[in-house]
Formats: sequence, C-alpha cells, structure tokens
Amino acid sequence: MKLKQIIFFILIIGILILAYLSSKSYFITNTRNLKRTNFLILGTDFVDNAVHSDTVLVASYSSRYRVFDIISIPRDSFIDFEETRFKKLTEVYAYLYKTTGKDKKVAAEKLAKILEEKVFVSEEGTLEIPYYVVVDYQGFKDLIDTIGKIKIYVSEPMHYDDNAGNLHIHFDPGEYFMDGYDALKFVRYRDSKGDIGRIARQHQFISSFVKNFIDLRTFIKFPWIISKIKKSIHTNINFWELLNMIIELRKIKVTGFRFTYSQGRPKGRYWEIDKEYILNLTRYLFADEEQIKKVYKRIKIFNASNITKLALKVTKYLRFKGYDVLDWGNWSYVLPRSKIIDYSGDQNFVSNLSNMLNIEDVTTYYKCNEYLSEGADLIIILGNDFNIDL
Repeated sequence: MKLKQIIFFILIIGILILAYLSSKSYFITNTRNLKRTNFLILGTDFVDNAVHSDTVLVASYSSRYRVFDIISIPRDSFIDFEETRFKKLTEVYAYLYKTTGKDKKVAAEKLAKILEEKVFVSEEGTLEIPYYVVVDYQGFKDLIDTIGKIKIYVSEPMHYDDNAGNLHIHFDPGEYFMDGYDALKFVRYRDSKGDIGRIARQHQFISSFVKNFIDLRTFIKFPWIISKIKKSIHTNINFWELLNMIIELRKIKVTGFRFTYSQGRPKGRYWEIDKEYILNLTRYLFADEEQIKKVYKRIKIFNASNITKLALKVTKYLRFKGYDVLDWGNWSYVLPRSKIIDYSGDQNFVSNLSNMLNIEDVTTYYKCNEYLSEGADLIIILGNDFNIDL
C-alpha cells in the first residue's frame, strides 16, 4: 500500500472517530443545535478528615447567545436529601464522598442529580446537568500558577488569621496580581456578609480569570496546562469535548459571563433558598430558545464615582441613543468598578449595553428587587473606572 493511501486511510479513520465522539457528546450536540449545556463546578476542601464542597457553581452555556450564566449556590443551603440527617449542601457532598468510597467523580455526579431533582425544578421538568468538574485547593493553585497571575482589585481591607488552620489572609485595598496561593486566599475569605460576600468575590475573580484564560497565549499553552493540572481536577469531560469547549469559550466576550446566586435567607444553621427565585431562574434556563422580551427596557443610573454629575451625563448619552432611562442619582458610597444589575433576562440587550459602556461586571437577578429597582429593568452603577467618550 502506498504512503498516500495509508495517510488517507488514517485520516478517514480519524474523522470517523471524531464524528462518533461528537455524536455522543452533550456539549457538541447542544452547541450544534443552539441549546444550553449545564455544568456543576465544585471547589473542595479537606476539613476534619472529610471532603466538603466549599464552593458550588452551576454554569449554564447558551450557544445561541454565547452567554455563560454562572449561578452560585451557598454552601450552607438546605437540601432535603433523605439519606443523611445532615442537610447542608456541603455536608451532603461530604456524605456522598464518604459513601462512594471517596470517589470525587461519582460523588459529584450524584450531587448533580440531587440538584436536578431538589433545586432546579419547574413545570417543564428538571434541569439536566450532564457535566461536572471538581477542583481541590491544590488544583486551583496549580491552575492559576500555570495560566499566570490574575489581576484583582481589592475594594476593602481583608484580614483574617486562623492559626489552627494555618490560614492567614491580609490584603489592603488596591490592585494585585495574584498567584495561585494568594488567589486561593482571596476566594476563600469570609467577611461579615458570610458566604454571600465570598460569592461576590468569587464572581469578581472568575471575571478576571476568564480574561486570562481566553487570551491567545493561554490557548497555545493548553496541552501543557492540562498535563499540569490533570491529577488535581476530576471531571467527566473528555479531551475532545474540552478542546471544543475551549474553542467555543474563545468566541465569548468577557461581558458574556453573567453572575447570580440562589437568593434566600439565613434560617438557623442553614441558608433557605428562595423557591420563587430559583423557580424563575429555572424557567429562564429552560426558555433559552424562546426568550420573552419586552420591547422597551427601563434603566436607572447611579453615580458611585468621584466624577461630578456623571450619572446625568450618561443619562443624556443613553437617551440620545434611544434608551429609556427612568431616573438617575447618586450611589450611597464610592465604588472602584462599574457594574450592571440586570432584572430583564434579555441577554442580547444587556450584552450590547455593557459593550457600549465598557462595563464588564454584570449580575443578573431572576426576581426583581422592587425596593432597589423601582420599576427599572436594569440598574447601572458607575464606578471610578468608568471611562468612555460621551
């Protein structure tokens, strides 16, 4: 057999294998059909001889709109899981880890099923979460050190000492380029707001991390990155799927990453999830193909910068562009970074507006805070970083 025929034969076999792998992949199939794909992401610790889910995220990717919705679930959330008397989400994972022979992958798969059945439920059914990723502290540090330092702005003093746990966190306000060791301390820190404050910092970190991750230089280093972190990250995503995910990820703008969390309230030792909020969120994720959008979006603008009359200037600018700005005013304190609080759920509208104003921090809520919004679909808060020609 001639060399050309051998090469041709190998190529045909390779194409058939890749076609087979693609046909069996939820992600590739859903991306091709413009449907959502959902992921469970767990950050785990090792405390008191048990592995707990210290951080719980559900990431939902819309290939139609090229948007990643990042949904944090507080670790103390009450989960009515019948097999154990411990009902905190983090305790449920610890139980699953122990009863599955300390298998992080099997425990994560079972936890995804529990979240499908106990949390993300609506009239349309349960939200399917086919993929999971489990990252421990060492894996997190290795990932950051391999990709490169992450630029983070610390807005308020962060000081904490735990001699028993050998954890010492000391950051004054300012800009930092954090390696894996410092980044882990930043995302673990708990202030007076508890897990909700930590979730906000984690969202800030993810936004900065994404900028590094989608950089072409990082993309070129992808095989080396995988070889460095594969032992400390546990997932059911195969290499072919991961490669497709990375390619797809590079098509998303930073403003395409939207953040929220399962709202609720403290109740005893638990975080009680707001059922109406999570129901609206689940409906939104199911309705991705047929978004019901208002024709007009009402906007309120607040000045949280040191620039006089900035909210008024932006109001005039947006009204000139045809946007319906209800009102403007001053925020109660100065913020270093601008942000958009979205109650509309309209991905295209929010993405276009955030790109126009160059505001990357977008938080989406699926139940309107009437006290804050006063009838608005979006709140724009202008921080000291706001800098566009008006």
